Amino acid sequence: MANKRFTWRPRPLHKVVLDEIARHGGRMTDLELYRIIREEYNYEISLSELHKILMSLELRGFIVVHRVKKEFSIMFSHDFIRGRV
Repeated sequence: MANKRFTWRPRPLHKVVLDEIARHGGRMTDLELYRIIREEYNYEISLSELHKILMSLELRGFIVVHRVKKEFSIMFSHDFIRGRV
């Protein structure tokens, strides 16, 4: 039988991502976000799963993602900040 801690999450991952970006002033890297989600929220996710969530949020207009060296810089989009999304 699967452990429910890993099957169900108390909060949807996309909401956790948006809350953490807001908590860090609207900008952070994907590796910082990945570490926080795994350590503080105890969510068992892979980096590729996090990147899928980031892509989904970017396509919906919530965030903007830029590649900086080997990491991705994540920040809120101007439309999201102005309340247009």
